Amino acid sequence: MNTQKRFIKFFLLAGLIVLGISCKKSDTHTPGKPAEPIRTPPGQVMGTPTKATIGAGGGVIAMPDQYISLQVPAGAVDADTEFSIQEVTPNAAVSTGRLFRILPEGINLKKPVEITFRYTDADIAGSSEDYLYPCYQSSDGLWHKVMDCTLDKANKTIKVAATHFSDWGVFRDIAIHSPKAEIGANEEIDLEAFVLDEYTENDKQGDGVLAPSSLKPEQIVEWKIVYGGGTISGGKNPKIKYKAPDTNQKTEVMIEVTVKNVVKRSDPKRPGNGGLMIVRRTLTILPEEYVTWTIGGKKYTGMFFALGVFDGHAIFTATAVESEIAFHTNGTKLGKYSFGKLDDPKKSTFSGTDNLVTYRSDYTECDTYKHVIGEGAVVFETFGESGGGIVQGTFEGTLYNIKNCDVTARHVVGTFRVRRTY
Repeated sequence: MNTQKRFIKFFLLAGLIVLGISCKKSDTHTPGKPAEPIRTPPGQVMGTPTKATIGAGGGVIAMPDQYISLQVPAGAVDADTEFSIQEVTPNAAVSTGRLFRILPEGINLKKPVEITFRYTDADIAGSSEDYLYPCYQSSDGLWHKVMDCTLDKANKTIKVAATHFSDWGVFRDIAIHSPKAEIGANEEIDLEAFVLDEYTENDKQGDGVLAPSSLKPEQIVEWKIVYGGGTISGGKNPKIKYKAPDTNQKTEVMIEVTVKNVVKRSDPKRPGNGGLMIVRRTLTILPEEYVTWTIGGKKYTGMFFALGVFDGHAIFTATAVESEIAFHTNGTKLGKYSFGKLDDPKKSTFSGTDNLVTYRSDYTECDTYKHVIGEGAVVFETFGESGGGIVQGTFEGTLYNIKNCDVTARHVVGTFRVRRTY
């Protein structure tokens, strides 16, 4: 590391110290309840919502790019009602990419509203539209697969009749899972090919909850790297290891797996079952050291960053154009450091800026003087020795800003892989 970069890191640390095919209902069910149905926190809204007031005569509302639209039929509502669609942060556990929050939630619709998704080539890259289905998140955080839909390949649309609103999207039910979309040069991660299908208790339950199930080794024909470099180990197994190439610049890699004899439990007659299928996953390879984060729905890559250890505490800071983040943990052991008071075991504090406004992991209520700590944590996966050892991990949580007793919140999530300065 050159002298200039070391000086910048020291300066930042010092500052921190101060700081057409109709989808059909299933005739088959999976015996036994899956151990881990997919349940996630709601996404954070991004950009500007699209709004429209629609009355008893019906109407249409669509995102500017027409990726998702709502057809409200006449008689669905009795009076003028404001409908809105707003994009939310992607959810790697379920969505092929884009998710949307449709409001008003809890509305009593007298007739179903038709939701249309105009899927793109990116949604089916390395796969087929035969594996796309609509999905939505219920208030308990669970994700549901909607079988009762219409797939129109000629017009690249998926349509579903909805009687309620929440977060909606489309997902692909055969995919490659990666613990993260961006990894560092020479970093090794686990990749797994899996089927994402529904589970229903009985025929009256309605849309089933999504739950992943593993493929078997005999269903794996081949893993390979299409482009981008790196190495794969693990043979013909559903779960393999991928090691990123050594690179000093940002690049992309595409991983491919060929599977066979996959029959979806919930929809065994839909095209695309059996035979051979190629599934692909694109990953971004970053330089050996990196910091990336999303706050307020905007994604940033750290330009300057530093992590040092002082009296057993880890102090970290990173800056990017228009944003910066910082955290302080009261330990350096591997594991989770929840947001909290630094005099409690394995705790952390966190701050981040969005649009030049600073948000923190805690605040004090004006009226009650109660100390409020947000949900969140810093997680250390690797913590190298002083003198240049690699420190790697993740962070996610809710940060707050209080002004004139009004509290606003921002969701922050990110990953880091840096060399220790001290």
